[in-house]
Amino acid sequence: MENNDIFEKENVTAGANPSPTDPIQPECEDVGAIHESPENIPAPECKPRYVDLNREEFVAFRMLTARLFGPLRQRIPTLVVSVLCFLMLGGYAIFEWWAKNWYGYPDPVLVAGAVLVLVPSLIVCVYMPYHLQKNAERQYDRSVQAGMDFCGELTVYPDCIEKAGQTVTASIRIDDRMLFIETADMMVITAPGSPAIVLPARCLTVGMADTVRQAIERLPIRNRKFLGRIQPKGEIVPPPAPIPKPEELWVNTFTYTATEYATVLRGIIQQHFWRMAPLLAVVSVLGALAFGYDGVSVIPCIGYFVVFMAVLIVFNLVLPLRRVKNQAEDLSAHDLTMQVRLDTMALRVKLPKGGENWVLWCDVDHVYEREDFVEIVHNKNASLYIPKRVIDDLKALDAVIKRCRGEQQV
Repeated sequence: MENNDIFEKENVTAGANPSPTDPIQPECEDVGAIHESPENIPAPECKPRYVDLNREEFVAFRMLTARLFGPLRQRIPTLVVSVLCFLMLGGYAIFEWWAKNWYGYPDPVLVAGAVLVLVPSLIVCVYMPYHLQKNAERQYDRSVQAGMDFCGELTVYPDCIEKAGQTVTASIRIDDRMLFIETADMMVITAPGSPAIVLPARCLTVGMADTVRQAIERLPIRNRKFLGRIQPKGEIVPPPAPIPKPEELWVNTFTYTATEYATVLRGIIQQHFWRMAPLLAVVSVLGALAFGYDGVSVIPCIGYFVVFMAVLIVFNLVLPLRRVKNQAEDLSAHDLTMQVRLDTMALRVKLPKGGENWVLWCDVDHVYEREDFVEIVHNKNASLYIPKRVIDDLKALDAVIKRCRGEQQV
């Protein structure tokens, strides 16, 4: 299971019309929205079966989504561009050195530029996979320590696929918002606003795999990604030992005003920009060297750097900020409504479209009291904003959060 971060700042700002109720990117746990359709009956050919997710499978799932939707999806284009730029700059440096009859040394600026253009490919192809793998391993370990149960009962209904666990139940409707991914090692079922359901080959039988495929047949082709045919191993997963349910301590349902949501979006966009600023600066330096260096002086590069940086600021900060007001006003009250629940295991948010997402308390980094909001920062670069006007007792909420984070016993 992996948490589908509806609060993640990058997700909120990535789309043309961001909404707190329509998160992007399936980077999440295989548990999620509570199934609320009592009239659904399991498909006759489908018997409920327990499936779980071990540490290696969890990491494999996270790396798969990173390659398809996350930071690793551009690794091949980045590598190709970096190598081409390296060959161009390196070749030009050698040509100049040859033109000088191999006198002295190659131009140090060209050599430095050739080395610098390899940095993005090294980050995306070497550092980023290592970083993502370690993060996934830590996330799994912390989730288990926090009491998260990765075992659940899989059932295929006529209109949804559900994995019912002791701590959370994930239910994803079979409609044009669902995405299905199949590899030789797992099946992944996900949709905006809901964590993913991950079905490892280890836990599936041939019959269950066929049942899942039949259920998703009505999905459009664009909603199905086949990267390999799963090889079911049919391992029997025993029912998990009963565990106590988390104690619910605070519940609040509220609707952002257009002004509040615009304020939230502006803060998210600005923070996202500052996280991207080092990369934008590197890109600007590379552009300045490529277009401004004449082999004699680096002074012309300064002007090109300013131009490239200004263009990137406009597209990554100025234009998104200008769109915020219209984006907020275009959303209905229904779209801006959410329910926040705090229990002893996690902070949970239920969306009007039926999805539910959560953040384990071990992943909450800071809680700030702003002028108009209580901001809960988690996973280093994501936040949930709760308007202070909907909080009846700030001290009581503070006590609940401290208790949940283990800072204070109430």
